[in-house]
Amino acid sequence: MDLNSFFQSALSLDGMVGHASYLLLILSMLMTRMMWLRSLAVGSGLLSITYSVMISDYVSATWEVIFVAVNVGQLSLQAYRNRISHFSVEERRFREAVLPLVEPAQARRVLDLGQWCEADAGEVLIRHGEQASHMLFIASGEVAVVVNDVVVGWCGAGALSGEISVLTDMPATATVVTAKPTRYLALERHALRTLMAREPEIEHAIDQCFRKDMRLKLAAANQAMADAGIRVEVVQTSLQ
Repeated sequence: MDLNSFFQSALSLDGMVGHASYLLLILSMLMTRMMWLRSLAVGSGLLSITYSVMISDYVSATWEVIFVAVNVGQLSLQAYRNRISHFSVEERRFREAVLPLVEPAQARRVLDLGQWCEADAGEVLIRHGEQASHMLFIASGEVAVVVNDVVVGWCGAGALSGEISVLTDMPATATVVTAKPTRYLALERHALRTLMAREPEIEHAIDQCFRKDMRLKLAAANQAMADAGIRVEVVQTSLQ
């Protein structure tokens, strides 16, 4: 095939349809949310069916029909799971704070791992130097973050505690003590990390929340320790 014939084929109507199909397929691979990935894949498949019919390749068209049907089925199943996912007021707050970008059904799976707990003032939830067994989401009340008997921060409703230890395998960097009666959601470490490994969207959302929460805590701890006359150095590049 000479260069002129190549360009004629590439710029023909059926050629442009084929190009558009591959373009949508490539775009789908760039998506971080499964809904958009599958939606673009369906669009790619429909264009590919059109292209295959235009060039009379009915075997390929048949396979593309199957490809589209599978993705439409998965989208329908996800839509159904989202529709039947219901949340209490506390669960909605957790979802808005920690998982704002994931599908309702995925948020439901995270919540189903957890256990709602209540603690009186003065209870130690996480102890410095020990591996935290749970990541905590404070629904109401308040906890004090203590390092070397110095309160370096306070976490109220909507905050996370224990996430550093749970997500990084490091011992807890501070002791967390309830300052008043507190209600919280406890997410068991191994179960949460298993789910995160299985569902990248959930992992990405929790990681983003962790980084944001960490920046706020570092700033608060830095100010508290500075007020107490303790010099603190924070390496910001580790959180970029």
